Amino acid sequence: MKKINIAKIDEEIFYDKLDNGLEVFFYPRENCQNVYATLTTKFGSIYKSFVPIGKTKFLTVPDGIAHFLEHKIFAQEDGEDVALFFEKSGTSYNAHTSLKSTTYEVSGPNNMIQNILFLLDYVQSPYFTLENVEMEKGIIKEEINMCNDNPWNILYDKIRYNTFKEDPIRYSISGSTSDIDKINKELLYECYNTFYHPSNMFLVVTGNFDKEQLLKRIKENQDKKNFREYKEVKLKKIKEPNSVYKKDEIVICNTNIPKFSYNIKVPIDNIKDISKRKLMLYLYIVMNILFDETSEFSFKLREEKIITNNIDFDMLNTDKHILISLINETFNYEVLKNRIEEVLKDFVVCEKSFDRKKKVLISNELFGYDSIVVINNIITDNILFDGKIENDIISIIESLNMDELNKILKMIDFTNVSTVVVKKEL
Repeated sequence: MKKINIAKIDEEIFYDKLDNGLEVFFYPRENCQNVYATLTTKFGSIYKSFVPIGKTKFLTVPDGIAHFLEHKIFAQEDGEDVALFFEKSGTSYNAHTSLKSTTYEVSGPNNMIQNILFLLDYVQSPYFTLENVEMEKGIIKEEINMCNDNPWNILYDKIRYNTFKEDPIRYSISGSTSDIDKINKELLYECYNTFYHPSNMFLVVTGNFDKEQLLKRIKENQDKKNFREYKEVKLKKIKEPNSVYKKDEIVICNTNIPKFSYNIKVPIDNIKDISKRKLMLYLYIVMNILFDETSEFSFKLREEKIITNNIDFDMLNTDKHILISLINETFNYEVLKNRIEEVLKDFVVCEKSFDRKKKVLISNELFGYDSIVVINNIITDNILFDGKIENDIISIIESLNMDELNKILKMIDFTNVSTVVVKKEL
């Protein structure tokens, strides 16, 4: 088992790659009671067009199929109730689908080695039938209809849909009810066999456990199973324009207070000689300086009663773009839009504020290792971001400087914007 030393934090993550390709990451902590384990496959909602294993032609699958697969993965041929199994040992379990991955998790204080092995068994023994697939369609459609009535869900879906034109990131993770009607057991098996190979998956375990014993048991579990030879999945290439797809949209929905988002699309290729990780750190700092609750901008808006709650911001990244979203509830969304535009037109970053935000980032990294859930998320995000654990993030943050920031800011078009308003009909 290899050791990954996290520089300047004095923490160690242990790593191994099994013969079947499954990567395992362990972070043992004796001073806690629980164990938190996640099994992730690199298959999310953006993987719409690919060459299935054993085939030569591209297949385009309906939106929402990764999420559908997540729903059905625990179905067992013998009819075993997975919820009941985990409940008996006081273990919680869950699963979620994102844009780039699907993750299955278990957590608890007791019998966790056995629970992790059962998690592997469940995920690696799918059982799809005409009957259980059709039954699930009704459940997922109901979930979709509930999301379609939620103004926040509408907002977040519209943010991606209006910013991007070709990238599958624009489509809903759950799909539409018509998409769900197109899904059958054959398509589910096609996706499962293509993406759920151990070489396309990784296991992260954090908390109080014996790493040597756990690794031994996992290897025994995996050695008993037969897996086909893995070939990297061929994905259909897309060409996403740098400009936003749709500038402005107002969506009518039953909501008491209008929801507003201001979305900036940043092409990565336009910014030379800097890694995507550093670029996102710079942008995160700038957005914090300009729009967090302590900023002069936010203070004035609250004082003028243009906003009541703080402006939230979110960042997404694709291979070619970064999406920055500024989000708020406000009746004054037109005024807020204009004020944001004014700030972004000619702002100057103060070095003192810049240094202070760097220190906050470093503190967040240090304190993150106090939680086994946060640590698990950090490891998972690292693997999904660039395929490895960044073991010296503190040094990267420390290396950020004003000269580099100012060069970057000159290369970004802050007018490449899409806005979305979700409001009640007058």
